[in-house]
Amino acid sequence: MTLDELKQYARERYIPVMADETKKLLFETVRERMPRRILEIGTAIGYSGIVMLSASPLATLNTVELSESAAAQARKNFAEWNMSERVNVFVGDAREIVPQLTGKYDFVFLDGPKGQYETFFPYLTELLEKGGTLVCDNVLYKGLVEHVPEDKRHKHITVARNMRAFLLGITSDARYSTTLYRVGDGVTVSTKLV
Repeated sequence: MTLDELKQYARERYIPVMADETKKLLFETVRERMPRRILEIGTAIGYSGIVMLSASPLATLNTVELSESAAAQARKNFAEWNMSERVNVFVGDAREIVPQLTGKYDFVFLDGPKGQYETFFPYLTELLEKGGTLVCDNVLYKGLVEHVPEDKRHKHITVARNMRAFLLGITSDARYSTTLYRVGDGVTVSTKLV
């Protein structure tokens, strides 16, 4: 199955996969940095994991997914791409799993629960090596982050507010050099300086 076929499979089943321009940015960033140890929050069916492992052929990936069925499909997809030996899929709530992770990573891709990025940030900062890269997807969250609706009943308002706080925090954090890319639903690429 090609990446395009995998994307089509996901879309037909209403499984979110990244926009093409986000995929391109992620692939190019990984290829440029050539990480060896990648951590991903939000596996889904393995699409972004395959993108990253394709870009860095010597990398291994630890990836966290809440849904057992999505994780099972991801394992099948990694196997089809001959990547199973390079991937560990953790099934469960990332809020419980991430604080228990040990070791260091030189690349982290955060694409998990959108309202929880701030919760993950301290743990990811601890896990990321100096000089490592943190890429966060969906940071503009449906365009609501920069224009948070006044309507308190808006179903996305809490997530938008949380994401806005995260975005303001990471772009002003002196430990990181961060660039915001207005592709897809917004992507930050941060290099850990200390």
